[in-house]
Amino acid sequence: MLGRRPRHTNRAGGIGCVGAFTLIELLVSIAIIGLLVSILLPSLSRARAVARSAVCMSRLRTAGQGLVLYANNNRDTLVPGRMPKIDDFNWRNRVVGGVKYRPTFLTMMESEVGLPPFDDPKPSRTEIDIHGQPGDRQNFDSEMYVCPEVSDWTDERNGAYGYNYQFLGNSRLKNKDDVSSYKNWPVKSSWVRTPSKCVAVADSIGTAASFPRFERGPYQDNDFDDRKSGRTLSALGNEGFNLDPPRIDLTRGEAASFKGDHIGRTAIHERHVRKGNVLWVDGHCSSETLESLGYDVDPTGVVGFEGNNRSFHIRREDKAWIETP
Repeated sequence: MLGRRPRHTNRAGGIGCVGAFTLIELLVSIAIIGLLVSILLPSLSRARAVARSAVCMSRLRTAGQGLVLYANNNRDTLVPGRMPKIDDFNWRNRVVGGVKYRPTFLTMMESEVGLPPFDDPKPSRTEIDIHGQPGDRQNFDSEMYVCPEVSDWTDERNGAYGYNYQFLGNSRLKNKDDVSSYKNWPVKSSWVRTPSKCVAVADSIGTAASFPRFERGPYQDNDFDDRKSGRTLSALGNEGFNLDPPRIDLTRGEAASFKGDHIGRTAIHERHVRKGNVLWVDGHCSSETLESLGYDVDPTGVVGFEGNNRSFHIRREDKAWIETP
């Protein structure tokens, strides 16, 4: 009859549907699909990680444009790591969107290319912004200031990117009573002998670099409600804006943090498929390992103090920065 679905008769004389799956065939199909998914998932995960690394590198290149513009607009002077703390109102700088209390290198560099770092930058230490954060502990509101692999690392102090401050702009004060007694700033761009081989900015792990991998704690925002929170040496990202070089002089040198008998040193963070992204002084970017940049790493992941500083030193020398009288 027209419009009727054809039927077939099985060997037992019954009527069945054409092409039906048996239970065994269905289970085999599910098993094959599961196997394919298990094979493809790692590849998809790696592809996403590679994509995030590419976005991170693009943001670093933009920061590199700001590095050059800052030097061009400030008599060849490279940006400082962070302006020193004098009092609750100084040091202040103009950034995109207003005046900011103690801006970091990243805030100053990105402002040069017109990228606003904060919705409501504050000019003093104690003023509270529209998000409830004080002027010296604001979180970046623009994604351009944050690495996509660690998208929650938004604090301006405990940030995702660190600066080669020891050699390019250590603006900490030698003498708190002398507001111009910078430890190593200003540094001229023309003093960098080989800009393509001198690290400027890189993915930073913070002071957790001083600890074995299994002792590193989760990221902490620099919380205003507790003056001590957000400053745990073993926490990922702590003082991440300061990027220490591989070799550190423990007597006359400098490191991101000193607490009692423990020195909290920072290093690059191999968060992009076991590598960290690096912006060099000439503006190009590359992905590097700790070892390729000269860091000394033990089997537990602790970064030591006896690495090679050639990739950080402005004269390509393996010397630690030391404080001169």
